[in-house]
Amino acid sequence: MCQTRVLTTRAQTVISSCMGCGMYYIWHNNLVLNFTTIAFDSFRDVVNSICFESNSLPFPDGNERLILHTPNDDISFAFDEDEFEAFRAAIDEAIYMNEVYTLMSKER
Repeated sequence: MCQTRVLTTRAQTVISSCMGCGMYYIWHNNLVLNFTTIAFDSFRDVVNSICFESNSLPFPDGNERLILHTPNDDISFAFDEDEFEAFRAAIDEAIYMNEVYTLMSKER
């Protein structure tokens, strides 16, 4: 695995990136997803375009959850509204922090 730096930690989500190759890693509970920079930006666009209220459905426990599909068709997240908002915020913060690190490294 690459030499990574943590960009953000929110609730059960940690997002890191490789300082060399630029890969992003989303660590959520016991799942780890890997993204190229382009794929991560696309995933962010998808996540930010989803409205929880119009896309959630009741689960057997009675709670409303949103199913978020990943690039792997066999793996999906199931978020309640608070979890989804924290996940969305983590992705946005990771992009922002990566831009900060990029700017800082260019100033050297």
